[in-house]
Amino acid sequence: MEKEMKKGVKKALGTERTVFNDEEQRRQELLLAREKQKEEQVESLKRAMQSGMAQAMKEQAQLREEMAYQYKIGNFEAAQAIQRRLDPDVPM
Repeated sequence: MEKEMKKGVKKALGTERTVFNDEEQRRQELLLAREKQKEEQVESLKRAMQSGMAQAMKEQAQLREEMAYQYKIGNFEAAQAIQRRLDPDVPM
């Protein structure tokens, strides 16, 4: 128990303030909180973009499979329509 009390005293001594500038300290805390929130927003946006890109890639793969199937069964019009959807350079 004495060890815990000594540790507590050491922690208190380490964080003892000599300058009492509460407003500046609060301003710094708010600034750090804002920066942390911005970083979290950026990370969540990155995750959302990556998941969106993954979904788009899956859809493209499915369309390619469907296009190949349409060619195999001889439905060239449907296959060409899918090809136009997959080609990013051709305006729809």
